[in-house]
Amino acid sequence: MNLLYRHSAPKVRTSKVIKKWCPFWATVLIISLMMPTEFSFSLGSLRLTPYRLVLIAAFIPSIMSLLNGRAGQINAADKLIFCHLLWSYIVIAEYHGMAVAIESGGIRMLEFGGAYLIARTSITTEKEFRGIVILILSIVSILLPLVIFEMITGYHLIKEISSLLMGYSFSGGIGSRFGLTRAYGPFDHPILFGVFAASLLGLAWVKGLPKLGRPRPINFPKKAVIVAALCSMSSGALAALMTQFTLLIWDKKTKAINYRWRLLTQLLLATYFVVDLISNRSGIKVFLSYLTFSAGTAYNRITIFEWGIQDVWRNPIFGIGFNDWTRPPWMHSSSMDNFWLVQAVTFGIPGFLTIALPVLILLFKNWKGLSARMSRVRTGWTISMVGIIVASCTVHMWNNLFVYFAFLVGMGGWFQNIKGVRGSKNGFK
Repeated sequence: MNLLYRHSAPKVRTSKVIKKWCPFWATVLIISLMMPTEFSFSLGSLRLTPYRLVLIAAFIPSIMSLLNGRAGQINAADKLIFCHLLWSYIVIAEYHGMAVAIESGGIRMLEFGGAYLIARTSITTEKEFRGIVILILSIVSILLPLVIFEMITGYHLIKEISSLLMGYSFSGGIGSRFGLTRAYGPFDHPILFGVFAASLLGLAWVKGLPKLGRPRPINFPKKAVIVAALCSMSSGALAALMTQFTLLIWDKKTKAINYRWRLLTQLLLATYFVVDLISNRSGIKVFLSYLTFSAGTAYNRITIFEWGIQDVWRNPIFGIGFNDWTRPPWMHSSSMDNFWLVQAVTFGIPGFLTIALPVLILLFKNWKGLSARMSRVRTGWTISMVGIIVASCTVHMWNNLFVYFAFLVGMGGWFQNIKGVRGSKNGFK
């Protein structure tokens, strides 16, 4: 796939951009996340997947890069992330003992902290940011024909071949929707693949490579991420897409309005409170009911929230750890389809705040003084982040998607240090 430019500008191959602009550890991690978990092995009680091996190898170098200032100053988001990881370790030790804390807390440190650190310390210039965006979009473009084939034929090509190579047998066990099979891609569930693909719409909006000529919109990756996301037949993916479409339209139509994003935030908050006041249901229940494909799914997610939040109020500080959450007798599945609620239930309100606040800081802080181009780049990342935040209110993120989410959060870290990052002169002029 070539990046498209006006006739006056040279064409640049995507492979050349990836080779020159993508930092090593970030590139290796993204590629490893696209390798199915069937390519894993056990070392004692520890399951080692391709992405965990990369995270282990990169952890110390990433820590050193952060501490020695090569990735800019340590900021409030960094500190809160480490507070979250420390608090998670304390909660696990409190409920399950040191042995479990060392293993499970260590895995959380590795998957969330490690992925965040790789993005935070590897991506320190605009070139590196755009290079990683192009890499991820290129991967989705490659996956697109495979997941379309999967959706139409019902044969989970990537998972089946991976299982066969590793000596396993794969059984999907996920029901179809609208007469079509829900595509897994390389992920462990269609929901995970759908949210991953859908979250890229905002990043696909980040256009072109300014140093090489005036770009025109790269339309194919936008269509690729939309179609790929829809192949999952997931309400979480649809919620992410619709959220980003709304924000992109707002961005396009309100360029002449001052403080337009602050105005949008105020409008959304006002709408929520009005709905909360006039409806016979709480605003959050109304919100959850519109982010599903069916009334039955909406009812389950509202029920999960109602019962889960009660566990939060009963255990506000330490949560319940990995213990079973309280739910109605007829709900046999222990799955809690709300990533943010899982954080609060498992690790208490401190655990929720220390993972939610750094995301909000990266979304809202340090916008002043950005050039028009840099503002556009950051807006693309922000729209993608909001899309995945909304989607994760209706799904839980685990394995590849959880690591990707941490990486996506870390990608926004350099916006806090644009002026102070060593090597920033290597960006675009």
